[in-house]
Amino acid sequence: MASTKIINVLKDDKFEEILDLFKNASAQEVIFVLPKTSRAFKNEEHFIILQNEAVKLDKKISLLCSSPEINKLADKYKFDVLLAKNNDDKTLITTANRFDLKVSVNDEEEEIDKTLQEDNDDDNGYQAITVSKTNRGLEDIIKQEGTPIKIVTNKERPMTLAVKKKPASQPVDEIKNVWKEQSERIPIENIWAGINNNTKKSFKNFPKKLLIILGIISIVMFGTIIYISTGSAKIDITPSKQPLDLQLKISSSDKFSFVDVGLHKIPGQLFNIEKSATQTFSTTGEKEVAQKSRGKITVFNEYGTTPQVLIATTRFQTQDGLIFRTLKGVTVPGTKVENGKIIPGSISVEVIADKAGQSYNILASKFTIPAFNERGDAGRYEKIYGKSSEDMKGGIIGKAKIVTEYDFNTAKQVLSDQVVKDVENSLKTQTAGLKVINSSAIKLGKPDSTAKIDEAFDNLTMTISGFIKTVGFKEDDLMELVKQYIEKSENLTVVNENLTINYDNVVLDDGSNTLSFTLNIKGNGYTKIDSDKIKNDLSGKNEKEIKDYFKDISDIESVKVILSPFWVKKIPQNKGRTNLYINY
Repeated sequence: MASTKIINVLKDDKFEEILDLFKNASAQEVIFVLPKTSRAFKNEEHFIILQNEAVKLDKKISLLCSSPEINKLADKYKFDVLLAKNNDDKTLITTANRFDLKVSVNDEEEEIDKTLQEDNDDDNGYQAITVSKTNRGLEDIIKQEGTPIKIVTNKERPMTLAVKKKPASQPVDEIKNVWKEQSERIPIENIWAGINNNTKKSFKNFPKKLLIILGIISIVMFGTIIYISTGSAKIDITPSKQPLDLQLKISSSDKFSFVDVGLHKIPGQLFNIEKSATQTFSTTGEKEVAQKSRGKITVFNEYGTTPQVLIATTRFQTQDGLIFRTLKGVTVPGTKVENGKIIPGSISVEVIADKAGQSYNILASKFTIPAFNERGDAGRYEKIYGKSSEDMKGGIIGKAKIVTEYDFNTAKQVLSDQVVKDVENSLKTQTAGLKVINSSAIKLGKPDSTAKIDEAFDNLTMTISGFIKTVGFKEDDLMELVKQYIEKSENLTVVNENLTINYDNVVLDDGSNTLSFTLNIKGNGYTKIDSDKIKNDLSGKNEKEIKDYFKDISDIESVKVILSPFWVKKIPQNKGRTNLYINY
């Protein structure tokens, strides 16, 4: 076996072709001669794959290339990097000990942190001389023939320190002797004692008759104040009513931020709820059948980064030689690198046995693709394969239990009812405090069953999904729109409790997420009552004047006025003592 093989790589050569040449090479060391821009070695993933193959095959890899990027990746993955020597251009480097330098060559900066030691080997094209430490600048120490080198030294930057002083404490002695001595104070008890003595003396000298007169006057004045200030009025008004029978077209969306009476719009909140239910049911039918086993496998691609196309009916073979075929064509993704590891591409596909019978009801297995082996493509045969995580089922010849139409429809109905219930409960929880008027508009998906009608299975497992998309809104916003609309168009006042509202023509526009509906309004509207005007007009009026006032108001159906206490004969002048109630 040759010890070394040189492979010249062209600019547009594919990595898979180069990888095949490397694996098939009989030499212990392979040298790749690369152009400066190589398509095959542009991707770091290819270096990882090549490194893994080199370890596996126990081969050494060397690269000869003028591209710094490729050489950097080669060094990262432990490949030998070969550089062409040029004996005509020698560089003389003189250094003292070790320096951390920032060197700019042709305007491209790169950090250099190297320790040059004494080396007397002249074959490397460089000469390193160790000299004693001096006070000269770096420009005097480092020199290079040919290309000029700009040396940027890191200078020290001044720092500003802020110093805070602790505030000086105030002398305690300054806060002293504020109060006089206790002995110099006049006791407050002596002051009150003097006032009490003077008061008693003055009452003794006051005439008794005058005291009686003052007491009577005080009682009369107190009674007068109570008479005037305790009077109040209560006015109960029942306004005239008019029947209502209206239709109003309204829209609600999460794009509306306020109640718009003119455009009949109210704010809303969008809800998108999806639920699913799964259950296994026993089958009840029975008949003679010849049925193929089926199941799912996952196809893996570890061959390379290029996706692999597999046509429908592609054969997958078990270790026992049983053949299963794909039901549709698939494309298996190529490999990718995550966190430095190669991750194979994969895809799931349904397969069916090549023949009927129980022998194909196998446990979870590994599958190969015999077509790759038949055409001598050993790489793909080993690196592209399939695995099943579940058993293959359904293969039978003879009398067996089958899925009847009744079995299938029963399972579908049970799961549909469960999904509808789950969606309604979730919608009720999420829309707490909001009004939803199309909660019954739940859409059910097609049942996903492990067996179809007339297929031979002891049981079937079915899954059904359901979802609803709707807009919920605040009922207060809706009633505010109705109230403002009726007041503006009919000049009437409405009370929510006295209205009957029905929703019709409920439609959700999926594009704009806007819910539109027709509102049917029935009930009574009431004439508007100006409470402040009535209270102002009735201020100070007696019973007769009150009756005359309401006699001329046609918007009022009935009125009741109560004055209290019993001696009050007029409406108080103070409007705050008049309470007006409107009975709808």
